[in-house]
Amino acid sequence: MLTLNACGGSGEAAATKADDFMLEGEKLESISGQVDAMGIVEWHGQLLTKNPDNGGKRIFDLDGRYSPSTGYSELSMNSAIGGAVQQVDYLVVAGRTYFNSEVWGPSAADCWADITDDEPRSWALPTDLDPTWPVTAARAVKLAGDGVAVGVPAAAVLTGMPRGLFPSVPAALDGIEARAVVTPHGHLVEVGVDVLNMWNALPEEELAAIETRKAGWWAMTMKESPDDTSITPPKHVFDPAVTPPSQCKRA
Repeated sequence: MLTLNACGGSGEAAATKADDFMLEGEKLESISGQVDAMGIVEWHGQLLTKNPDNGGKRIFDLDGRYSPSTGYSELSMNSAIGGAVQQVDYLVVAGRTYFNSEVWGPSAADCWADITDDEPRSWALPTDLDPTWPVTAARAVKLAGDGVAVGVPAAAVLTGMPRGLFPSVPAALDGIEARAVVTPHGHLVEVGVDVLNMWNALPEEELAAIETRKAGWWAMTMKESPDDTSITPPKHVFDPAVTPPSQCKRA
């Protein structure tokens, strides 16, 4: 008597693949739920020349608090672009953008200048102030350790980073995704976006027109802010061309 023991073959393989797909989708959905449940989102973003594991160098840092309920933001930028070290603060409330510089001194910490229409001074602000784009705009691709590898539309990547670096989304990037990995670490969500390979979709002539073409990696963390105070309008708004920053509270 000949006994044949069938193990399912392609049927089991197909089922495993489907289960993996569901796991990928469920993992991203779980992370999305974690992000959606955050009150004020506290985040840190860092632009590097390439993956830090491969020796990428820091270009600048952004630290922010974002209120999903109002759309208001507090951001601070630390940059060493062109060898010039600088730190500036931004506040975006009710469609108005305000600016505060450390060079004004500690006495002017509560003093802000309205720079809503001043593009050169607001270049570090993302076009899309909502920092959750690496999760909300993502498409699950596969499991990656404790996280999930995703594809993020190029438009979401560029509008989620400083508008001065990427004033527009090149038409050649339409339909292109950047590879990214999103990983939860308890209350913290960590993100790594491979911008370098995204540029490969651009023709050389368009790539040459982007001064930040060496910007190849976006590293980011998100968590619910332990500081639950709301983001409010600035205490003092003044025109620094008229009133010295040290005197702005008296203006």
